[in-house]
Amino acid sequence: MASQSLLNMQIDQGVNTVAALDRAGLDIRAAFWIFDDDALTWRFSVSEPTVNVRGPHAVYEQIAAALNGQSGVLPLRDIYLRSADDQLIALVQTAVSTPGLGIDGILFTGNAVMGNWIPDMYIYRMYRPPIAASGP
Repeated sequence: MASQSLLNMQIDQGVNTVAALDRAGLDIRAAFWIFDDDALTWRFSVSEPTVNVRGPHAVYEQIAAALNGQSGVLPLRDIYLRSADDQLIALVQTAVSTPGLGIDGILFTGNAVMGNWIPDMYIYRMYRPPIAASGP
């Protein structure tokens, strides 16, 4: 359990950051604060599916451009980019799902998913698009 509280200012900056990334056309599938037990601090993370194809540097550049000149957003240095294949995100998505481009506020603490302990999280978005049907 997190020993340091997530501040209202951080929660608001997270909302503003996700909204700015959405406006810039990034495909943010997951956005959340997660408590890092080793550093004893909260870390803001986003997942964008093209990171595995384009590479993290290209996606960070797009994030930087989206946040440039915006007020009330997190600085780029405080944003951790995660792969769409991230195991933690895949686990949490089995327990928590948010609709498409919504920005929610879900406090997810003290949980285990499929036998795996999940660090404390504050979730804005945890979206997995439906799998397209294939066939004739």
